[in-house]
Amino acid sequence: MHLLPWIVRPLCGLLVLSATAALAESGPGGYPSRPVRMVVPAASGSLTDPIARVVAEEMKRRTGQPWIVENRPGAGGIIGSEAVARSAPDGYTLLFTANNLLISPAMYKNVPYKVREAFAPIGMVARADNLLVASAAAGYLKLADLVAAAKKRPTGVDYTSPLIGSAAHLTVELFKRVADIPLNHVPYKDSSQGTSDTLAGRVAVNIMGKATAIPYINTKQLVPLAFTGSARAPELPNVPTFAEAGYPQVHLGLWFALLGPAKMPADQVAYLSGELAAALKAPELIKRFADLGVDPLGGGSKVLAETMEREEPIYRKVVMEAGIHAD
Repeated sequence: MHLLPWIVRPLCGLLVLSATAALAESGPGGYPSRPVRMVVPAASGSLTDPIARVVAEEMKRRTGQPWIVENRPGAGGIIGSEAVARSAPDGYTLLFTANNLLISPAMYKNVPYKVREAFAPIGMVARADNLLVASAAAGYLKLADLVAAAKKRPTGVDYTSPLIGSAAHLTVELFKRVADIPLNHVPYKDSSQGTSDTLAGRVAVNIMGKATAIPYINTKQLVPLAFTGSARAPELPNVPTFAEAGYPQVHLGLWFALLGPAKMPADQVAYLSGELAAALKAPELIKRFADLGVDPLGGGSKVLAETMEREEPIYRKVVMEAGIHAD
């Protein structure tokens, strides 16, 4: 009678170990059987970093192996991206990146890889759409007001963005070409200074992340003009998308994705794509993404490949026409 606990306890322990082992062996050929390194080609203070770490935690839980985030910033993400492109295609070195992966090659000379040849798309992860906002002092209440004002001024209207060559910057450059209006980009080394100058009315227009903009919109310091998402932001149901405002071509938002080096085994890509899709449905991940101001973005390797194929020429064209280049 007293022997039962001594029998049950070891059996429970064996069951736990077996379940963990089974989880770790759930991939093709037992993959992954050791830690996976996920390179983030951006600094730890960037938005890409915390998103990657949330994903790494969930993928560790799902695969039974540690996912190690390694920050390798520099040259608009080219340094870290090149490291992955040159790594062994064995599934143990992956790239977690924003869509500057597609933008940087248009801005820098002699990029040592061709994006769609160097990487194996695994899946879309998240999207952080931007808001085009105006200083309350500018007097613009809707996007049409900005368009009308820019057309009346020979020198146009000034605007700023978080970073030269960012998806936000290219969104406004695309918009100004589609609307055929003069808008002048005012760069800042620190995006917070650009925000301060917009709040003070020194710069009329800004494009920024939804999470950054909403507190200032709520206090009437900024006026939202248009949203880059495919649908209106739930927090701002009265703010139209660019498409609803008459500019369907303007749909470039900030997105994040997971890729591996080219020639990575197809079964590993499929396995990771499926596990990533499942991870993006985890309640804790969804909550932590919401805290970061981003939305989970489903879509496996095919969707990511199609997105890259569709958007890369758009970025290249906007960069070339706007004369944007890296210093």
